[in-house]
Amino acid sequence: MTGKNRNDLFQRSLVILSVCLLNILLFSGCSEKKPQNQEKATPTPAQVQYNQEENTVSNLGKWTRAMGSVLFYLNDGDPYYFGGYPNTKDNQEGAANILAKSWNINSRIDLIAQIKLLLQQGDRKEYQKEAGEMNALQKKQLKTAMKQLSGDILRHYKLIQYNWKTWKKKGLLAWDMCRIAHLVQWGYVAGYLNAEEAQALIEPAAKRLRKKFKSWDEVQNNWLDGYCLYANIDRNASGSDYFNRKTVYEKLKKEQTEENLLYDDTLFSSDIIPINGISYQTILKEAAGKETKAKKDTEK
Repeated sequence: MTGKNRNDLFQRSLVILSVCLLNILLFSGCSEKKPQNQEKATPTPAQVQYNQEENTVSNLGKWTRAMGSVLFYLNDGDPYYFGGYPNTKDNQEGAANILAKSWNINSRIDLIAQIKLLLQQGDRKEYQKEAGEMNALQKKQLKTAMKQLSGDILRHYKLIQYNWKTWKKKGLLAWDMCRIAHLVQWGYVAGYLNAEEAQALIEPAAKRLRKKFKSWDEVQNNWLDGYCLYANIDRNASGSDYFNRKTVYEKLKKEQTEENLLYDDTLFSSDIIPINGISYQTILKEAAGKETKAKKDTEK
């Protein structure tokens, strides 16, 4: 390869890195509109009793609660109860407000369409694309290109590298799947789904976690690493939101009891028990019309 060709390739690598970051900054809201540390639900009134609507035959409620536990705890919810909050008018409005402001979800169809998007693509699609472009460069070329970056841009691509080195193609999988657990529970409290529909919609996400991971430690670490990339947070910075979330997970894990495990690792070696009589495939089909319309609008 001539010097001119090497220089041209290097320049193209810089363009690729810069354009990818701009796309992330401009379009990262396609699956979520605001960082999740801004999502606040109405605090739970202590005197109100929860509705016990978790299906005890299926284990999908257990999957859902564990997957969404840290964020619900941070939002004053109780991760030991499906939905996190009692069914009060204030909590219904609070959950609907979270979905509207953080996700641009204003209806049942909006909710189902977003869940379907997370299952099909999520943030892991862009992560895999960027990781692939970086891995296509020779080590020397990538090193030289990275030296041209600084600040938030440099942190972003270092996080891409870290996630790929740590998780490869599994990177951001738990990040996307656990957000489905947030959505179905907020959707249930907001009144867009009934309890059994909400649990049924977790089935495909739970199946993917069960297939790719062996414990809740792995799932939570994958979720946390994905959050760092999404929010462009230095995972080594003390007092960061990453650090706070990790501390909450460790606290919840330490405080659980054998009689009432929140993080039951036997779920990863047990069969997933679906909700009898409810198909998540049928529910997801409700969003087919909305997806077609969105695609047509994009093509105009």
